[in-house]
Amino acid sequence: MTQSLFINFVLNPILRQGNIMPVLQGKTSILFILSTVLITAGSYIINDYFDANKDLMNRPDSVIIGKIIHRHWAIACHSVLSALGVFIGFYLDFTTSTLLLGLINFGCTFLLFLYSISLKKTPLAGNVLISLLTAWTIYSCTWCNTAYILKEATRIDMAKITRMTLMYGGFAFILSLIREAIKDMEDIDIDRKVNYRTMPIVWGNNASRIFVLVWMSVMGALLGSLFFYLLMSKRWIPASYCLIFVILPFVKIVKGFLQAKSPDKYLLVRSQIKWVMLTGILSMTLSQF
Repeated sequence: MTQSLFINFVLNPILRQGNIMPVLQGKTSILFILSTVLITAGSYIINDYFDANKDLMNRPDSVIIGKIIHRHWAIACHSVLSALGVFIGFYLDFTTSTLLLGLINFGCTFLLFLYSISLKKTPLAGNVLISLLTAWTIYSCTWCNTAYILKEATRIDMAKITRMTLMYGGFAFILSLIREAIKDMEDIDIDRKVNYRTMPIVWGNNASRIFVLVWMSVMGALLGSLFFYLLMSKRWIPASYCLIFVILPFVKIVKGFLQAKSPDKYLLVRSQIKWVMLTGILSMTLSQF
């Protein structure tokens, strides 16, 4: 949904205003989004594969791999889905003007595998990686049009493309980083039992809370700046949406996090962040107002 809305409501309208035919439209757009979905699905499977013992302690009723699906089949599904996602990337490279999408998809698959077997057990590295890949969901859409954007720079509002891409990608990165850090705080007891060395275990819970609050402050400042920019531009509909569905819920999240001390409270805050991510994604439909 993120890529579909960004392509159809943000990126492609800007390109068409410069009489540029977007790369990602029709079948090409569907294949591009499908490649992302396949790689993501494969990464979830391999992550659950390596998290099986931890999940049996943490949420035994929701465990699938090893109980419902044999572990060998899980590996096979991961391999097939990831390979298809990479193959589609190479196919688009050969049939359109996309650049290095196949290699990038392969790199994302490898990094997600590395995350599952190692990086998620270390402080901060896994959190940053997942946040970067979340942002790449946005950046990859613009990347696929790079050849046209550079070639037709004088006909395209490059400033707007850059601004919108960085804004949505930046918000995705920060919210994901906050959410991943809170998840580590929520799972600290289970992570200790399986010998993970996540941020709250290595740095301590107080340092992790400060880390989250710093990034919440950055996010709040960016949202406030965006809101005043929309007001100055007299874009009343996006400004109202931003205030009601993004800023006010985010303030509630900050308040909830300041009061959170237990795994259940951290889980509640993390769930609320997902809703803000959703409302942020849906704001793309208002980008032309």
